Amino acid sequence: MTEPKKSRLPHYLFGASPSLWSGLRRRYGPVDSPFRSRATQIQLGIWSLAPDRCWESWRFRRAIEQTELHPAPVFIIGYWQSGHSLMHYLMANDPQFATTSLLHCALPSCWATIEPLARWLLRRRGGKTRVVDSLPMSADGPQGDELAMANLTELSIYHGYSFPRAYDALFRRAVLFEDVSPEELHKWKQCYRGLLQKVAWHTGRSRLLSRNAAHTGRVRQLLELFPDAKFIHLHRNPYRVFAAQEPKWRSLCGLWALQTPNIEQLVADTIRLYPVLMKRFIADRALIPAGQLSEVRYEELLANPISALSRVYAELDLPGFEGLEGYLAATGGTQLGQLAGHDVSLMSEQQELVRREWGFAFEVLGYSLDPTQTTEPAAKPVEE
Repeated sequence: MTEPKKSRLPHYLFGASPSLWSGLRRRYGPVDSPFRSRATQIQLGIWSLAPDRCWESWRFRRAIEQTELHPAPVFIIGYWQSGHSLMHYLMANDPQFATTSLLHCALPSCWATIEPLARWLLRRRGGKTRVVDSLPMSADGPQGDELAMANLTELSIYHGYSFPRAYDALFRRAVLFEDVSPEELHKWKQCYRGLLQKVAWHTGRSRLLSRNAAHTGRVRQLLELFPDAKFIHLHRNPYRVFAAQEPKWRSLCGLWALQTPNIEQLVADTIRLYPVLMKRFIADRALIPAGQLSEVRYEELLANPISALSRVYAELDLPGFEGLEGYLAATGGTQLGQLAGHDVSLMSEQQELVRREWGFAFEVLGYSLDPTQTTEPAAKPVEE
């Protein structure tokens, strides 16, 4: 396999530290020869941005550490390709929330120092829409904070797209925290809280709105950080989740891979790991206090986004829904993009595989096992 066409944007590890870069290769294997130019780009970024990272840490660390966070951040979670990005895009229009943007996530260690240059780069080389759906993409647009964490720590599932041969091990360490020492977990918590503080400091808003699929397996740890945290769990018909996996893997490995991906193996990994993650969430869901969890179907969000948002705000006792509703109605912001997999026809053997391996999820999430009942409402692209 030859190296795919390069992303117009630098690799997400472009602004990482030398120790993170060497640690990832030591733990998950070397870079394959077709991707050496991508690795060279990463190393160039790491060393060229080192002075900016050091300056930013020295200049702003105290102010960031003193930034207070709202005790009840809102975490949007759910298995990948289940609609959490769409909910995030809508709720990010509510001015009470601070949320990580593409700017924050692309260069989390030095965005405040090189902000004009970073904005110019993102505007010049970034696409108008995301690769996995038709949601708009811009420097200030909402972005899941796992991308930022991938630039800061080894415990990020994004590294599975860069080192796909180690995806299973990465998933278990980064999402489920299996075989992670107490010291490593403590550092991850400190790093994540520091990221949220930096976003709050930069935006002037203390209440964070986070979108992170990997957090679906981290409910316990998030509650340890924020006992009053509120959760929005997005879920989707398991047949459609499966249908979205191959397009997702091809898109994201095309952007980030440093090892030649075996797409069939990665889909097989997904078949095995989806129930592991969902069973973890189902068990940990009981830890979330009453009034701190709202569950939403992706299909419901597409069919009537205002109604879905109204219910979420009511269930979580969030203020400000009327203002958000008025803004979305005025701007046409409820025209949602459609996720990958909505138009994929599964073969009978694939349907049987999903029923056999993920059957429990149909019952728990309230979906029919009948594969003919998987139609999703049509959605127009989001207006920019």
